[in-house]
Amino acid sequence: MSKKAKQSLLIGALTSSFGIFVSKMLGLFYVVPLNSLAGEGNMVFYSIAYTYYDLLLKVCGAGIPFAIAAMVAKYYSREDYKTVLLIKKLGSSLLLISSFVIALFFVAFSYPLASNVMGETAIESDIIALNNLFKILAIALVLVPYLSSVRGYYQGLKCLGIYASSQVIEQFVRVFSIIFLGYITVSIFRFDSIYAIYMAMLSAAIGAFITIIYLHINTRNEDHDIKELALNQQYNEKSAVSILSEMLSLGIPYLIISFLGTASSLVNSNFFMSYATGIGVEYNTAKLVLGILQVNCNKIAAIPQVLTLGFSAGLVPYLTEDLESHDYKALANHILDILDTVLFILIPVVTWLVIYAKPVYYIMYGNSNLDLGTEIFIVSSLTTLTDTIAPIISSTCITLRERKSTIIVLLISALAKFVSFFILIKLFGYNGMIYSTALASMIAIILNLYIIKRHYHVRYGRIFRRLIVTVFGAILSCLPLLLLLTGISFNYQSRLLCILMLGVFGVLSLLIYLAYSTYTGMFEMIFGKSPVSYIKKMIKK
Repeated sequence: MSKKAKQSLLIGALTSSFGIFVSKMLGLFYVVPLNSLAGEGNMVFYSIAYTYYDLLLKVCGAGIPFAIAAMVAKYYSREDYKTVLLIKKLGSSLLLISSFVIALFFVAFSYPLASNVMGETAIESDIIALNNLFKILAIALVLVPYLSSVRGYYQGLKCLGIYASSQVIEQFVRVFSIIFLGYITVSIFRFDSIYAIYMAMLSAAIGAFITIIYLHINTRNEDHDIKELALNQQYNEKSAVSILSEMLSLGIPYLIISFLGTASSLVNSNFFMSYATGIGVEYNTAKLVLGILQVNCNKIAAIPQVLTLGFSAGLVPYLTEDLESHDYKALANHILDILDTVLFILIPVVTWLVIYAKPVYYIMYGNSNLDLGTEIFIVSSLTTLTDTIAPIISSTCITLRERKSTIIVLLISALAKFVSFFILIKLFGYNGMIYSTALASMIAIILNLYIIKRHYHVRYGRIFRRLIVTVFGAILSCLPLLLLLTGISFNYQSRLLCILMLGVFGVLSLLIYLAYSTYTGMFEMIFGKSPVSYIKKMIKK
């Protein structure tokens, strides 16, 4: 594979990742004011509702946007533009209808579900609050899947700039709505603090609606070009029946895979409250721990996990083209490049999250439950590595049409999560639910890598050699911590001072890692050029 082809894949994947990174960074901004408006005790409701929201989004249409992206890439490479337009029309219609039906069913069963999730010791007001949240999220369940279908279409066309910008717009509108509507309802109109959580869930629908309008206005040129190409096409498109059949054959397995991918969050949300209180944990303590983990910690740990969505989105059209052209050498190199790049970025970031866990948590959430939050954050940061890599490798397997094998692997992984959840909580307390997630992800990683190796003869020796170099660089970047031994320590009474100190330590760690990766040649091996070359290019511009 040429250097240009390699950079094309990485640029596409990093473009997608950048858009998601910005949207995730924007997502951090609402957590602090939402905590303040809703109260830390109410964050568990947002955590549970969002888990079901994420699950139902996958049920409503996780597979179809993926199928749309893969099929658009396939038929566009064949210059069958009429079929490309038919895929967009059928995919969007299918998602609208299916998501509306599922939303209705979810509303109908929201109360018994809320009662079951909160456990036998729950008070009625908590059950009602969760029930109301479930009903509100049904609105987003209709709009967000349709938005995903439109994104899938432009992803297949490799318009990853549009893909990324739409994510930023959606998240910006959502964050603004969460803060503004929460402040209006709780601080001005003096509604109960749970209304801040209601507004947070409603904001997902508002963000999707505005982004749909944005995409409709800003993709007219791309749509016009495809329609022009379709008008000049000499042969007819595929039949609607064959396209729908192909879409479902691609989408349904991916839907199952996406559903199984949420197993960890589902097990945590459905069983932690009842099991923890059943073995003696006080009800309010269990609520606090689950809220800290699945909202506070996950919001920060989700930043490096943008690589999952970015690279999963970026690899689909490229690996699809490799399969279509039977270029298995390029396919193997693409897979290795993806893993190299993700590990090169992810390992130092996770290292920094662990070593700077307390100041990061303090800056985000203040002194409230700082020690407990820091402890949970450190453990959850360690699992970020496995939880980021596992979905990327699963997406790779799906794109390589190893759907049956991937489903079996994720079934094994989900079973491992369920069984180990109760055992590890018994052994390690609340951190056991995090360890069980890491175990399940590691099982999925190992098995899926084996499947790729067996079917496509991908050799991972290069990955392991570079991994050793990367890990050593990440450890070396911790040298600024030696300053703490000289008496310098973070200030946990002033967020401004803590931010300044963390900035100094963070920049030092980053510079050490970049200097090390430049000296060893790792940076140039991953990105094709040295950091100095990129800086010179930026200066010239």
